[in-house]
Amino acid sequence: MTNLQQAEIRVVGVVQGIGFRPFIYTQATQRSLLGFVLNTGNSAVQIIVEGEKKKIIEFIESIEKDKPYLAVIDSIQTIWRPPEGNFSDFQIRMSQNEKKAGGSVIPSDISVCSDCIEDMSNTRSRHYQYPMTCCAICGPRYTTVTDTPYDRERTTMNDFPLCKDCNSEYYDPLNRRYNAQTICCPNCGPQFMLIGADGSKIDVTNPFVETVKLLNEGAVVAIKGLGGIHLAVRATLEEQIQRLRKSRMKPHKPLAIMSKDVKAIRKYALVDDTAEQLLLSWRRPIVVLNQLDPFPLASALAPGLDTIGVMLPYSGIYLQLFEGLQDLALVMTSANPAGLPTIIHASTYQDKFKEMADYFLTHNRTIYQRCDDSVVIPLFNQELIIRRSRGYTPEPIETAQSGPTILSLGALEKNTGAIYNKKRIYLTQHIGDIDTVETLGFLQESLAHLKQLLRVPDFEAIACDLHPDFLTTQYGAELAEEHQIPLIKVQHHHAHLAALLADFKLPLNEDIVAICCDGAGYGSDNTIWGGEILTGNANQFTRSGYLEPHLMPGGDQAAKFPFRMLLGVLSKQYSQTELYQRFEKEAKEALPQGSTELKIALAQIEKEINTPLTSSTGRILDSLAALLKVSYQRTYEGEPAIHFEAFANKGKHQPAMRFRIPIEQKGKVMLLRTGVLLDQVLQNREKFPGPDLALAAHHALGQALAEMAIGAAKSSGINKIGFSGGVAYNKILTRTIRAVIQKEGLEFLIHRYIPPGDAGTSAGQSLVARSKVQ
Repeated sequence: MTNLQQAEIRVVGVVQGIGFRPFIYTQATQRSLLGFVLNTGNSAVQIIVEGEKKKIIEFIESIEKDKPYLAVIDSIQTIWRPPEGNFSDFQIRMSQNEKKAGGSVIPSDISVCSDCIEDMSNTRSRHYQYPMTCCAICGPRYTTVTDTPYDRERTTMNDFPLCKDCNSEYYDPLNRRYNAQTICCPNCGPQFMLIGADGSKIDVTNPFVETVKLLNEGAVVAIKGLGGIHLAVRATLEEQIQRLRKSRMKPHKPLAIMSKDVKAIRKYALVDDTAEQLLLSWRRPIVVLNQLDPFPLASALAPGLDTIGVMLPYSGIYLQLFEGLQDLALVMTSANPAGLPTIIHASTYQDKFKEMADYFLTHNRTIYQRCDDSVVIPLFNQELIIRRSRGYTPEPIETAQSGPTILSLGALEKNTGAIYNKKRIYLTQHIGDIDTVETLGFLQESLAHLKQLLRVPDFEAIACDLHPDFLTTQYGAELAEEHQIPLIKVQHHHAHLAALLADFKLPLNEDIVAICCDGAGYGSDNTIWGGEILTGNANQFTRSGYLEPHLMPGGDQAAKFPFRMLLGVLSKQYSQTELYQRFEKEAKEALPQGSTELKIALAQIEKEINTPLTSSTGRILDSLAALLKVSYQRTYEGEPAIHFEAFANKGKHQPAMRFRIPIEQKGKVMLLRTGVLLDQVLQNREKFPGPDLALAAHHALGQALAEMAIGAAKSSGINKIGFSGGVAYNKILTRTIRAVIQKEGLEFLIHRYIPPGDAGTSAGQSLVARSKVQ
């Protein structure tokens, strides 16, 4: 027949590990087409079909029109040929790479899909009210995998043999549970139980119904989920939330909450289109939203802030908690005391931490990899990632070029590790602050697991932070000596610059200007950096500008109590006597030991005892927070600066009050005189409302940083300027910097796939190391 044709189709995009091949199988067999589909390298799927040309055209159109909701198609390329007549049916084939490396790329955990939710709501389905219901396009992945190839026997579901019905679905290419490694039902899957505070099992027909009842009565319930154990309590109960805070030793850090749907969220937070897309995405991250005023939930959720971190249920476990719940939201925070990794073992929780909750809802499936909830901010119609973990790990970052295999150990705070293999950087899940043996052990375990899954050969170099006292730096030195490979120490802010290169898939040798602003990073001159304008690429950088260094009276105490930092900044404008007279009364509230401590801090400044210098942007924001009486103590990372931003959000622009920060040229380097800004705010704080002053200070700082970066870019003939570091989460500063840079016709780079904060430095370290061992 002359209308018979063969088409070779290549589909590129997010098309592997999400049920795309069974979808293609269904579309092809429905049209009586013959051939095969298989995964290829470079995130693509190859399809060969033979049949009537009209039906092949319909088939190609259906790929885009009816694709699985997780699929993102970048391109569809088709080559037409005469038919060969070698096919008798249509098959799902395994590629050579899959046969060697064991199946398709392991995807991250995927939130429960609408079809499975419908099954859980259908009284005629065997999945009715079963929390572990999933299929080929949803459910846990990374948290269950023990090894590759990615087959059921190498996941924690190996302990739960498939029943007859599940087995039938697993081997049926027309079923949406075809080849889905973690499927199960009440007849063959994990079971739930409710445990009391004394550790004994509570005999109830339905543990979830009883749990909801207990939550309604005000109980705190620990819940074993997919990647860790959460603590849950109703989000309107001030007293119970304070009790939860005390048990976790986190008195003020904002707590994440969960609501049943977007409709509920709109009753207490502002949800724009970008935020809604992020909330409903298959990754289901915690999305940081602006609170409504008045805020109908407990003030203890996010003390002093105007935002709230919210997520939607991503598993049947959490969906069931909202059936009959008498509240808009539940607190859903990880069950780990400060400084320790998320708890994943029920026995660990019951032996050591059961006092944190009244009851424990648990199940008998092992969590193989702990994985915290991810956190994002909606900004510029995209997400800005704060914590990259569940829903993202182990999805790789594609870079511009291949090279040696690198192990990167990341920073001290908000740590992730990374493996750079070929063109891809694989970040671990969120690890936390590496200041305990337990969190260092978590990093080591996560990297070892990732190395095993990727079948990575021996590393050719190790990258770490430049700071000599970090546990990760010391661990890197031990590994390098043990394996006799280079150890490449990367300056902290250079890693931020390189992370921008990785995020935008730029070549290792492409120069950009990077505004790198954060709390602290060990500088090349052995001082504390944190407000830097760097010009360079992955291999080298120049410090083109920086914030004026200021004394930190008491060292780390100046970071903990920002009033001390304020004194250090203003000491260039005023004498110790003037500072004492001006701030004696305020010190009683601002410092733990009041005026006595004020005298001590001023003496430290005068004699330069324990007063390291810092160019940190975070410390300037902290000082402004203290100056305007917004925050006097840091109980979690970034607290005073975050409170200062919330305070500024209440401000109004006043044309009569516009601050300008002098930029001095010292040779080829620019110096931003931030002490002048603090003095300007001090001189005006009795004349204008505090929020207006805070807003003006933000705009002045953002304007000055942008001007310095533009100067560095123009002097070097560079057209790309990026913003990285933890301060990039400040929306006022980021918007100001972006507007000024784009007005000059330059390209502004803000992170897309890699966190701007320290969680992204492992990616940057990887690029720097790769450039040095090519």
